[in-house]
Amino acid sequence: MNIGRLFLIFSLLFVSILSFSQGKKVVLKGKIVSASRNDAIQNASVYLPKTQLGTISGEDGKFILEIPEDNQKDTIIFSLIGYKPFITTVNQLNPKSGIFVELEDSLFLLNEVVAICFDNIDALKWKSKKESQSKTMLSFATRKIDNVSNYINLLKEQHGYTKLKGNSLKWKNVIIPDIKNKVDYHVSFFRCPYCPEDENVVVTIEIYDNKKVNLAEDLRYKKIVIRHFQNLLDKTFAQGIDHNQLEKRGEIMYLKKATEPYTGKCYGYFDNGQKGLRGEYTNGLRDGYWEFWYSNGNKKVEGSYNQGLKSGDWTYWYSDGIVRMKATYIDDQMDGMNMWYYESGKKKKEALYKDGVYLQKTEWDENGKIIDATNYIHN
Repeated sequence: MNIGRLFLIFSLLFVSILSFSQGKKVVLKGKIVSASRNDAIQNASVYLPKTQLGTISGEDGKFILEIPEDNQKDTIIFSLIGYKPFITTVNQLNPKSGIFVELEDSLFLLNEVVAICFDNIDALKWKSKKESQSKTMLSFATRKIDNVSNYINLLKEQHGYTKLKGNSLKWKNVIIPDIKNKVDYHVSFFRCPYCPEDENVVVTIEIYDNKKVNLAEDLRYKKIVIRHFQNLLDKTFAQGIDHNQLEKRGEIMYLKKATEPYTGKCYGYFDNGQKGLRGEYTNGLRDGYWEFWYSNGNKKVEGSYNQGLKSGDWTYWYSDGIVRMKATYIDDQMDGMNMWYYESGKKKKEALYKDGVYLQKTEWDENGKIIDATNYIHN
C-alpha cells in the first residue's frame, strides 16, 4: 500500500471522526465491482458532494462509510476514472442487506463541443474507452438525481414495471406510437462530466427495434423516439415533484430543507410502478383536485380541497373498483345527502348532513331491506 493511499485513508478517517461525534448514524457497508467483468474495483471514491464525508474501496472492492442523520437524504456518488460514476441518494440504499454497486465502463462524447442540454433530449454519439465502436443514444442532463427518479417512475407508469440494477434499467417489447414494431430500450444515468455541479446527472437511452436497429440513428425513427421520450420528460416536470420530496411541519408541507411552504403540483408512485397520488399544494396546503390510487392501479379516492379542507363532491372506491362512498363537503364537513355502498354495489346507507351535523339516515342490509331509518332534531 503506497504512502499516498495511506494518507488519503487516514485523512478520511480523521474527517469521519470529527463528523460523526454527535447524532444518529447509518453505517453503509458494501462492495464495488465492474459491471462488465464482475471484478472488484479498488480505490473507488464513495462520497457526499459538498461535504467532507467520504471513503475509498479496498483491494477487495469493499467499503464502509458512516453517515450522520442530517445527511441521510443527501446525494452520494461512487466513482473512479474509467467508469461511469453511480449517483443516488443515501436513503435509497439499503444498508441492512449490504450494498452492491456495479460501475459500468465510462462514456465520453465523441464531439465534446456539442453541448449536452439540461432536460432537453438529443441523439448524441458516445464511446467507451474500452470499446472501438461508438453508440448513438438519446441523451440529456438534469440538475438533480431526484429528477431522474421522477422520470423513471413515469417510464414505469407508461411502459411497465422493471427492476433497477445499479444505475440502469431495461424495458422489453414496448409499444411506441408511430413505430410499427415493439422496441427494447436501456436507460442509464451517471454523474455528468460535462456539467458544472457534482450533483448534475446524465441520462442516456439506448433504443432498438426487434431487428436490433438503433432507432436513435435511423433517420426514419430518430425524431419519433426523441419526441416520445421528450414528451414524457416534459410531463415529469409538468406534474410537479415526487411527494417523497416533501415533509410535513405542523400542518404545512415543505420541500425538504426548504424554508418556504411548497406551492406546486406533486405526485407519488408505489414500488411496483403504479401511480399512487396526484395533486397540488398552495402555500403548503392541499388545494384543487386530488386523486389517489390503490397499488393494483384502481382508483381509491378523488375530490377537491380548498386551502387544505375538503370541498365539493368526493368519491371513494373499494380496491376492486366498486364505489364505496359518495360524499359532499363544505370546509371539511359533510353537507347534503351522502351515500355508502356494499362491495356488491348495493346501497348500504344514506345520510343527510348540514355543516357536518347528522339530520337523518337510512340503512339497508345487503338484501335491500331497511334496517334503520332515523331522524335527528337539532336545536
